[in-house]
Amino acid sequence: MSKSSSKVLLAGIAGLAAGIAIGMLFAPAKGSKTRKRLKKKIMNLADIIEDDFSDKLGALKTAFSGKEVDEEAAEKDEEED
Repeated sequence: MSKSSSKVLLAGIAGLAAGIAIGMLFAPAKGSKTRKRLKKKIMNLADIIEDDFSDKLGALKTAFSGKEVDEEAAEKDEEED
Protein backbone atom coordinates (compact mmCIF):
# COMPACT_ATOMS: atom_id res chain seq x y z
CA MET A 1 0.00 0.00 0.00
CA SER A 2 1.40 3.37 -0.94
CA LYS A 3 2.02 6.14 1.53
CA SER A 4 -0.83 8.32 0.24
CA SER A 5 -3.38 5.50 0.30
CA SER A 6 -2.34 4.70 3.88
CA LYS A 7 -3.02 8.30 4.83
CA VAL A 8 -6.43 8.19 3.14
CA LEU A 9 -7.28 4.95 4.95
CA LEU A 10 -6.18 6.37 8.29
CA ALA A 11 -8.19 9.56 7.69
CA GLY A 12 -11.22 7.48 6.77
CA ILE A 13 -10.95 5.40 9.93
CA ALA A 14 -10.53 8.54 12.05
CA GLY A 15 -13.56 10.14 10.38
CA LEU A 16 -15.63 7.02 10.91
CA ALA A 17 -14.65 6.85 14.57
CA ALA A 18 -15.45 10.55 15.06
CA GLY A 19 -18.81 10.12 13.34
CA ILE A 20 -19.71 7.16 15.51
CA ALA A 21 -18.65 9.01 18.66
CA ILE A 22 -20.64 12.13 17.80
CA GLY A 23 -23.67 10.09 16.77
CA MET A 24 -23.63 8.14 19.99
CA LEU A 25 -23.20 11.23 22.12
CA PHE A 26 -26.28 12.82 20.56
CA ALA A 27 -28.32 9.60 20.65
CA PRO A 28 -31.31 9.53 22.99
CA ALA A 29 -29.86 6.98 25.40
CA LYS A 30 -28.79 7.18 29.02
CA GLY A 31 -25.31 8.71 29.38
CA SER A 32 -23.73 5.78 31.18
CA LYS A 33 -25.08 3.34 28.59
CA THR A 34 -23.85 5.55 25.76
CA ARG A 35 -20.38 5.79 27.29
CA LYS A 36 -20.20 2.00 27.68
CA ARG A 37 -21.24 1.49 24.06
CA LEU A 38 -18.75 4.11 22.89
CA LYS A 39 -15.94 2.53 24.90
CA LYS A 40 -16.77 -0.90 23.48
CA LYS A 41 -16.71 0.41 19.89
CA ILE A 42 -13.43 2.24 20.45
CA MET A 43 -11.85 -0.86 21.97
CA ASN A 44 -13.01 -2.95 19.00
CA LEU A 45 -11.55 -0.41 16.59
CA ALA A 46 -8.28 -0.40 18.55
CA ASP A 47 -8.16 -4.22 18.35
CA ILE A 48 -8.68 -4.11 14.58
CA ILE A 49 -5.91 -1.55 14.16
CA GLU A 50 -3.59 -3.53 16.44
CA ASP A 51 -4.21 -6.74 14.49
CA ASP A 52 -3.54 -4.96 11.20
CA PHE A 53 -0.35 -3.43 12.60
CA SER A 54 0.80 -6.81 13.90
CA ASP A 55 0.21 -8.40 10.49
CA LYS A 56 2.19 -5.69 8.73
CA LEU A 57 4.98 -5.85 11.30
CA GLY A 58 5.19 -9.63 10.85
CA ALA A 59 5.42 -9.19 7.09
CA LEU A 60 8.23 -6.68 7.52
CA LYS A 61 10.10 -8.97 9.88
CA THR A 62 9.77 -11.81 7.38
CA ALA A 63 10.92 -9.60 4.54
CA PHE A 64 14.01 -8.47 6.43
CA SER A 65 14.80 -11.70 8.22
CA GLY A 66 18.15 -13.36 7.89
CA LYS A 67 16.61 -16.37 6.16
CA GLU A 68 16.15 -14.53 2.89
CA VAL A 69 19.64 -13.07 3.11
CA ASP A 70 21.11 -16.51 3.89
CA GLU A 71 19.26 -18.05 0.92
CA GLU A 72 20.59 -15.38 -1.42
CA ALA A 73 24.12 -15.89 -0.09
CA ALA A 74 23.81 -19.66 -0.60
CA GLU A 75 22.64 -19.13 -4.19
CA LYS A 76 25.61 -16.85 -4.90
CA ASP A 77 27.99 -19.42 -3.40
CA GLU A 78 26.51 -22.15 -5.63
CA GLU A 79 26.87 -19.94 -8.71
CA GLU A 80 30.54 -19.28 -7.89
CA ASP A 81 31.35 -23.00 -7.56
